[in-house]
Amino acid sequence: MVAVESDNKRAVSQADTASAKKARVNEEAAASAIDVRACFHPGLLDEADSLAPVFASAMPFSHCCLTPFCDETLLQGVRQEMLERLHFTQKETDIFKYHQSGDLANLDGLPEDEKRQLPSLQKLRDAIYSQEFRDFVSRVTGCGPLSGSRTDMSTNRFKQRDHLLLHDDVIGDRRVSYIIYLPDPKINDGRGWEPRDGGHLELYPRESDESWAPAVSPTCRLPPRWNQIVLFTVLPGQSHHSVEEVAGIDKERLSIQGWFHFPQPGESGYEPDQMKRLWTSGAVSTLSQIEAKRQRESGCVGDDFADYSQPIDDTMGLSDEDRALLSRYINPDYLKENIVSQVAEKFAEDSHIQLAAFLNSESAAVLQSSLKQVDRLDGMDGIDIPPHGTGERGRWHAFGPPVIRRYMRLDGPVMANAAEGDVQDETTSDAELLATELLTALRNDLFASGAYARWLSSVTTLALSGHRGMVRRFRPGLDYTLGTPDGTKTTTLDTVLCLVDGPDQWADGVVGGYQCYVDGGNEDEASNDGSVYRASEEDGALLTTPAAWNTLSVVMREPGVVKFVKYVSASAPGSRWDVSFEYQVLASDESEE
Repeated sequence: MVAVESDNKRAVSQADTASAKKARVNEEAAASAIDVRACFHPGLLDEADSLAPVFASAMPFSHCCLTPFCDETLLQGVRQEMLERLHFTQKETDIFKYHQSGDLANLDGLPEDEKRQLPSLQKLRDAIYSQEFRDFVSRVTGCGPLSGSRTDMSTNRFKQRDHLLLHDDVIGDRRVSYIIYLPDPKINDGRGWEPRDGGHLELYPRESDESWAPAVSPTCRLPPRWNQIVLFTVLPGQSHHSVEEVAGIDKERLSIQGWFHFPQPGESGYEPDQMKRLWTSGAVSTLSQIEAKRQRESGCVGDDFADYSQPIDDTMGLSDEDRALLSRYINPDYLKENIVSQVAEKFAEDSHIQLAAFLNSESAAVLQSSLKQVDRLDGMDGIDIPPHGTGERGRWHAFGPPVIRRYMRLDGPVMANAAEGDVQDETTSDAELLATELLTALRNDLFASGAYARWLSSVTTLALSGHRGMVRRFRPGLDYTLGTPDGTKTTTLDTVLCLVDGPDQWADGVVGGYQCYVDGGNEDEASNDGSVYRASEEDGALLTTPAAWNTLSVVMREPGVVKFVKYVSASAPGSRWDVSFEYQVLASDESEE
């Protein structure tokens, strides 16, 4: 048996070596067909030693921007081929929305007639992965040898509302990330990409030296500039970055995204345990995974569950005192026995329901007026992306980590870092004070009350044992949650009271803000960046509830089902405000006991 295993390993090793040799032959042939240095800006490849200290000292993690980096004529040809010859497909999940081409690394596999239509792209790809440019990247970044056989490149088009939320690029054996920018060089009459256009590459520091989580706000924002390449090493817990939403109506962020990988078997510099270089020590890999899991299990809704003094079920009914409390906030129609019966019947059929005009007219009118004023004062009623830190004042704090979520939480922990260049306005308006007071009452007096739990049990016929929840504000251009497991092992009843201005503009989901339920798949396979929806996107969403005004969504969520609130676009008519609560559901045998 041992001999057989040794023979198999030897065969695999020989195959890997042969594959690497073949790749080197192909690489050398491609490099010999072009003048590598002529593909780049004159003198660029001679500047590695002067760029290395700049790269190493950059904050919040090592990176550098090289402008100009490419031969101007070559890059103009690349841009023309991208726009005229490539097919782009829109891709959208919880973490991104953009248009992407096929894999440019496999251009050699195209039919000859198609390859002849992409000479500039082939030339740039071959130059990027040439030995000479890889050596340049290695010296600048200090990352060691890079693979010449493993190429990884695609083109992306970010149009209005397109975005890519925070992640760290840690997948497989990636070693160095690069982004080549090719926006229209005539944009804004030649002045380049301005802050109001969005589309910046945002770099995030760590929350603290002891944490692997990213801080809630970026401290470096890089605009996409014509003929610029950005380089940074892929490091778990450090290389956290995002692509800000493109806000300009006629703007387009065109780029080539790719990675250099560790040497493959048979290549110079290959080591069997080379992936450990991504971690400061072998144990750090485990620590990072534990930290990522802790972040996911910290709960997408809030704190630990608060237990009721005794389980609440639908046999209890509502007392006069319950009805008096509920009628202070809830539309009186939802307290009528015939309506409760209709709701219960509908919920029994679908396991979810949406109740429009949930709050009574008095409460709804106060919130509608005051929330709209707060958004207007914060500049969140147009298409411009607000600065990080907008609205973080008084009892409202940004809640993260953004690798899983970012939104404003009423009375949440103070965890926001100061975002570079952003000015914080600590002034609290009368409208915000009024809205905050009523939202606090809804959270503490209504949703956390036994009276509401008894009403909820009567319309769902489920027995409830505890609750947790919070009041949230999703700011347009900034906030979201990702589809991440939260460690829940039992059935949960979600109730979310959504409050948005201009509900017709939210209905089709184009501006985001909808809540989506998907199969979470295997929790152990969740990536460090938190999102699991990408792994299950082909299965489609189990349920989507659009953002609406004064609408209560009630959803029974089984273990293994995860939820997310889609990133709210800067083009949304205002913030998505909500009161979000979870209720623990007792299993039938527990309820009978």
